[in-house]
Amino acid sequence: MKYESISIKKAMSMIAQGQMYLPEIQRNFVWHEEQIENLFDSIIMGYPIGTLLFWKTTKKAVAQSNLVLYEFIKDYHQRDCAENKKAPERLITDFEYYYIVLDGQQRLSSLYIALQGSVAFKIKKKWWNTNEAFPKKKLYFNLDSISSQKQDDDGFIKRFKFYSEQDVSTDHVWFRVCDIINFDTEFEVLQYITEHGLNEAQSKNLLKLYKIYNACGDESILNFYSIDEASYDDVLNIFVRINSSGTYLSKTDLLFSTIVSGWNDGREKIQNLIKEMNNKGGGFNFSRDFIMRTCLVFTGSAVNLKIDSFKKDTVDSIRNEFDNIKKALIKTVKMLVDLGFCRDNISSYNALIPVAYYIYRGGTDSEESLNGLRKYLVVSFLKNIYGVASNSALTNTRAVLNKTKCASTPFGLEIFKDIVLVGNRKFTMSRDEIEGYFNKEKSWYTFLLLTVLYPNMKLGQIEWHQDHVHPYTSFNIGKLRAAGITDRETVKLWQYQGNTLPNLQLLEGKENESKNKTTLIEWCNKGNAIAYLDDAISKDIKDFSIFYEHRKLRMLDELTRVLNL
Repeated sequence: MKYESISIKKAMSMIAQGQMYLPEIQRNFVWHEEQIENLFDSIIMGYPIGTLLFWKTTKKAVAQSNLVLYEFIKDYHQRDCAENKKAPERLITDFEYYYIVLDGQQRLSSLYIALQGSVAFKIKKKWWNTNEAFPKKKLYFNLDSISSQKQDDDGFIKRFKFYSEQDVSTDHVWFRVCDIINFDTEFEVLQYITEHGLNEAQSKNLLKLYKIYNACGDESILNFYSIDEASYDDVLNIFVRINSSGTYLSKTDLLFSTIVSGWNDGREKIQNLIKEMNNKGGGFNFSRDFIMRTCLVFTGSAVNLKIDSFKKDTVDSIRNEFDNIKKALIKTVKMLVDLGFCRDNISSYNALIPVAYYIYRGGTDSEESLNGLRKYLVVSFLKNIYGVASNSALTNTRAVLNKTKCASTPFGLEIFKDIVLVGNRKFTMSRDEIEGYFNKEKSWYTFLLLTVLYPNMKLGQIEWHQDHVHPYTSFNIGKLRAAGITDRETVKLWQYQGNTLPNLQLLEGKENESKNKTTLIEWCNKGNAIAYLDDAISKDIKDFSIFYEHRKLRMLDELTRVLNL
């Protein structure tokens, strides 16, 4: 094993020209903007960024080992380009040696993206299926950072920051990092400095970035060990030992590596399945972790995510049964979409595994099963069935389904009625338990119950808001006093109840914005109907108590009916 160094410029060239690749056992790029920014901050300050590990091999050795390689991502897009592209089976370049990255993928990918590409991460409060939710950004270097006294909340000077082109901050001179590759000589950097009128501190920073990018030998930022003359099996063992601590790879990533190793197109099949599932309906957040657990449940293995669970016979079963596993999962997602579920109202993806296993064992997606699925999910989410000791819950539900004639039994809570989990949790819910959620203020719980009360609204396709039926502004002290409500305790109670389920409804985002502070009387006079509210009930804020108790009872009755309590 040799210890060597390489310039950032040379490493980026090797990636771009097809001399450096990622093995199939590596995971995808998972760093976020801030991690890339911090990496560059460490580099510019001269801090160590760790040693890399490469497998130095030849084109012939790659072909003989049937090794599946992947290219680095250049323009990362969290939704559209988050997976590494598979390299050609026969490498089209012709180098004496090729370098396969065993340790350091995230750092090298971050350098490559920042110096030659871009990122597009989802921003908050934007919908996943809209392009404006993923603005394209490039990394910028604050040339004033050494002299600047401006610090972030953690007390650090912000030296590097991702910006979209139109949003670059004007508080300092920000240099686009990828432009450093345009300078072939230090003289060209000095020309740029003169042309742009940079001061002494700004000039020093730009020159420093240029020198770091080109630094070789003892001055190089990138140091690595290279493994020569090793078989792929040897490399796999080294890879697992290096990453078994979980410092760079999660347990799921290591297990994923175990499954796809030697499985032609295995990685693509699993990643394509995850992508297909996540793109259904309003979108979902399925992950490798979910797929791994599902595979363990389906193959009758111990559900614990650990190496021992993935014995050779288990891995073989997963590969042999993958097409059937895929069919069951796709059908399960279709059922979720039909019921209006998406990433916005699923709190535990583990709760979906028994559903998929039911389908896998011949279960149906009949209307009766769909109704049963809705009840099952609501109870599972509200009671956090799979949030504690989820492995035990999955093992117990699998055991029950193994004894069930799934082909002739509709899916529903009835199947799991006799299961008692850790903490005496059961797949049952009383009317009193449901009523308890009526005391919770606007939250995920109220959102979930509203999706049951408004079953025809396809969440994710349209932006839906939890709207206050009586606008929240109606509960300020001045307006309540004007309505004749002066008792302090009553005011306090109404202000609290005004933010609970009986005063909430699902309303399309744009409609909610237009409704805004409109009083309930005005809203109804415009021809708008309110679900779970009889026409005879007063819409005046002074009669809020009557409104509240009436709508609470109507909603509770409906939930009791739907959940068959």
